[in-house]
Amino acid sequence: MSATEQTLPAKTEDYLRMRALATGLLLFMALLFVVALIHQEAHPWFAWLRAFAEAAMVGALADWYAVTALFRHPLGLPIPHMAIIPGNTERIASNIGSLTQRKLVTPEGIARLVGSWRIPEELIEVLLVPERRRALNHECAQLLVRALNASEDAAMQRMLREIATKVIRGVSVAPLAGQMLAGFLGSHQRDRLLNDILTAVLDYMDTNRDSLSRTVAEKLPWSRVLSFVKLDNSVSHKVLDSVYDTLRTMRDAPYDPMRRKAIDRLHALSEWLMQSDEALRREAALKEQLLAYETLLQFLDESWHQLKQWMLDDLSREPSDIRAYLDAALVDVGRTLQKDAALRALLHEGVQGLVEALATRHSDKIGELVANTVREWSPAQMVETIEREVGKDLQYIRINGTIVGGLVGLLLHAFALLIGSGQ
Repeated sequence: MSATEQTLPAKTEDYLRMRALATGLLLFMALLFVVALIHQEAHPWFAWLRAFAEAAMVGALADWYAVTALFRHPLGLPIPHMAIIPGNTERIASNIGSLTQRKLVTPEGIARLVGSWRIPEELIEVLLVPERRRALNHECAQLLVRALNASEDAAMQRMLREIATKVIRGVSVAPLAGQMLAGFLGSHQRDRLLNDILTAVLDYMDTNRDSLSRTVAEKLPWSRVLSFVKLDNSVSHKVLDSVYDTLRTMRDAPYDPMRRKAIDRLHALSEWLMQSDEALRREAALKEQLLAYETLLQFLDESWHQLKQWMLDDLSREPSDIRAYLDAALVDVGRTLQKDAALRALLHEGVQGLVEALATRHSDKIGELVANTVREWSPAQMVETIEREVGKDLQYIRINGTIVGGLVGLLLHAFALLIGSGQ
């Protein structure tokens, strides 16, 4: 685990351990000094130990004083210009915010940082590894549930009405229907499809012959007169038989004149739908009538309630159709990214450009956020935070000062002996 990944208790423990080591080394040098001072008369070479320990104590105490003065008054004495950090919290906060803005959050630094990320590869792994995709799917489903529960039904109903209105008014159905009809008439399957349609009509007439006969009887000219003389049923059956025979002949005889005439009429209808302004005007008028139909609006309102409830019920079930569709969609996206190197490069460049632009645009706000956050710390909290983060390294200064001071003491002792022997 790197230093940046350590938990707060681990950092505190490391700091306390290094402080105890530095203090213990100082105490050891004090003990060594006392021992050397007592025994140097009997053992002259102990003078070297005394010089080493004496200078080491001086170096250790000097560095202890310097380190302690950063955070508090040494020994609690009110010495001026001590406790530098708690006495300058405002300036430290401003300087940290300014440093963040000027040196840390820069376009070049952000570009290097994002450039080192494996964004497409990481996304592919999230989408294709089942465990990670399952977690993403779960989060997306929960987000959808929260969005559905938070949505205002009245607002969603208005939105559906507006969308339906724009779609109905915006889509030209007549030219599309004309193209579909022309495609049907130009298809190799035209005759087969036409025969299927005629067969369906004939089957319907067979099944509903009595009701159709009554309807025809009511629509015949002089229907009351025919009914009075008991000829209405006979005439209506004759009419149905004539229509039935005509449709059956059209179905069974490919070159029947009525069949050819019907096909020609359909061709003319397709041309009229695709090219006639009158078709567009009639379509627009029909659309306005449809949009003024209150039942349609009620249907849209009820559709939202039904859709919302279905989605909530489905997302609460196992298995869930929505989550299954979402899982399949995530897999498709992952496989597409895996196969398409150009798309991966575009994704990486897009994310890098977005993050860099945001950092450039809001670097002052980021610096201000950092400064305000540090300002909210109490002096004790700031001391604790900084001491925990860099205190371990500062204890190394004390240890190095002890050792370097001792070595300097040896050099000074040797230099003193050298001068003394020359006199």
